[in-house]
Amino acid sequence: MNAYLGVDIGSISTKGVIIDENNNILAEKYLWTEGNPINAVRNLLDGLKLQLNDDIKVKAVGTTGSARKLVGAIL
Repeated sequence: MNAYLGVDIGSISTKGVIIDENNNILAEKYLWTEGNPINAVRNLLDGLKLQLNDDIKVKAVGTTGSARKLVGAIL
């Protein structure tokens, strides 16, 4: 199944969502950034992955927030 990842990484909190082609939410996660956006993204992705089946294929990623360029480069 094709899916799309959105990440909002700010200085305070990090949010992520994975949707399908019909805009149904497949997974979502919210956590504190705690001054470490790289670690926050790792934890976010781990948490999202736990909510998904193995047949998910992320086709595109969108990032926003204060660390969007850093996260975009990582992803």
